[in-house]
Amino acid sequence: MTSQPPDSLAAATVAAAATVAVGPRAVPDDVATWHRLHPLSPFVRAGRHIVAIGIVLVGILFANHGQGSSDLVINLVIVGAALAAGVVSWLVTRWQVADGVLRIDTGLIRRQSLRFPLSQVQAIDVVQTGLARVLGLAEIRLRMAGADSSGGRLACLQLTEAEQLRERLLSLTRVAGAGVASAWTCTAQPGGAAPADGGALAATDGQLFRVRSARLAGAIVLSRTGAIAAIVIIAMASVAVLTGQPGIVASFLPPGIGVVLAVWRQFNGEFGTVVAVAPDGLRLRSGLIQTTAETIRPGRVQAVRLVEPLVWRAFGWCRLEVDVAGPRQRRENRSESQRLRALIPVGSRAEADQMIGELLATPPGPTRRAPRGARWKAPLTYHFLAWGGDDRYVVASRGRVCKKTTWVPLEKVQSIRWVQGPLQRRLSLASVRLDVAGRGVTARIEDRGVAEASDVLRRLPELARAARTRAA
Repeated sequence: MTSQPPDSLAAATVAAAATVAVGPRAVPDDVATWHRLHPLSPFVRAGRHIVAIGIVLVGILFANHGQGSSDLVINLVIVGAALAAGVVSWLVTRWQVADGVLRIDTGLIRRQSLRFPLSQVQAIDVVQTGLARVLGLAEIRLRMAGADSSGGRLACLQLTEAEQLRERLLSLTRVAGAGVASAWTCTAQPGGAAPADGGALAATDGQLFRVRSARLAGAIVLSRTGAIAAIVIIAMASVAVLTGQPGIVASFLPPGIGVVLAVWRQFNGEFGTVVAVAPDGLRLRSGLIQTTAETIRPGRVQAVRLVEPLVWRAFGWCRLEVDVAGPRQRRENRSESQRLRALIPVGSRAEADQMIGELLATPPGPTRRAPRGARWKAPLTYHFLAWGGDDRYVVASRGRVCKKTTWVPLEKVQSIRWVQGPLQRRLSLASVRLDVAGRGVTARIEDRGVAEASDVLRRLPELARAARTRAA
């Protein structure tokens, strides 16, 4: 993303909507001209703050009860000015797609002209909040490695226009990424049809997975978030019973509300998750109130992680996550950025194995166990420390309470680190860690013998360089 001087606003023209038929869907053909967002965009973007604004207005009315009307007018003007700022932001924002670059011009006093090369786009999402769904609007989000999380956003467009624009942007990105190979592009048939041997999970529209709502609810209850929620509820009930003063529970309301919101966000975000294969990548759709439609382009997956919590393993459940190089998260979004995108929020191991087969071509297994000396350093997790690899991937597993197995394509490796702590030095052990350009995923080859770790550190850079050469 680069910043350039904006063109003159006087030269901007909004052309009439022209479309060209592409398959069963018509996509706009005038994206090279300047466009504005939907007029209701300020209202939708402020949707989550509308309730707070209403409370402020009610508070102002009560606070000024019996006072002079001039004070009330001043307070209302302040609130109105805050609302008008959103309208001004809409008026000075415009976008176009030209020469393979999405351009977004915004700002009144401090003008900004943002450039997003489509060849560098990691994923394109169509997001609908509850209010946007009521109004038939949606937001386009471009995920680019290293860019600010708020930059590549077009909020809001009409839903049909947003979907058509995503198709057009994906078609433009495919031109730059035509040479990128991926496991799922080999199985996708024209029109997004599934392969003939796709089995019961793959429907005629290329569907690979659909989460079960009851299983998702049960998995959240049996997760760490659910355990924290249960502890808070039990603590609140115990305090109320032991003290005989239900009012004292009010002091627990802030953490209680926070836990409830965390559970709700996870359920709302992963409800109805559907994954389908298409010629332009993996299509994901999820959400109950706020829905998200994503497309992960071929070759953009940085890592694949299989998570198997201890309680889930009793039911044969697991979670499959992918890491796509995304934007830097602002401080208020940092907690959200810790969670990878779940292709399978909760499913069976057979479903996870099928999805892994779509993402990775012949993925290796973690077959190389840790040496006996690692028992003294990690007595509880020793049996779960393993790694494996070939000339395309490295896989590493660790964890007893929550077992995590991570696959990293060698072509995506950004750095390789040798790590040796004081106890490891005493036991002649060392670890090798592979970093990718994602959200902090690291393939950790933990607690190997010094000779083995040295050999891994020597060979992996050459394998990664060869993998990048093949992918180029």
